[in-house]
Amino acid sequence: MRNPIYSTRAEDPELIDRIEAFVIGLAERVDELQDAEFKGDAQQLRTCAVELADEADTLGFGSLAASAHAVEGCCGASEPEEIREVLLDLTEIAKRIRMGHRGAV
Repeated sequence: MRNPIYSTRAEDPELIDRIEAFVIGLAERVDELQDAEFKGDAQQLRTCAVELADEADTLGFGSLAASAHAVEGCCGASEPEEIREVLLDLTEIAKRIRMGHRGAV
């Protein structure tokens, strides 16, 4: 198993509560992405990926933001298998983030 991922902004007192809420809700957000992919709803997948990327970036989870942007980039023009692969990568990163946060697993 790979190492946990922590926010680079974890010490920012103004973001502690937002980071905690984000990590706790991360599994549900990943589920939304996977549901959109399963339904073939590229627009919903893109919307969810952009929102996730923006919030992840703000809260110091750069690897998750980059992965969500990769999902966004795959929407529409890519083969379903490519979308599935980038979603698997995003899911793995989300698991590692949740591993690093108390009570989120």
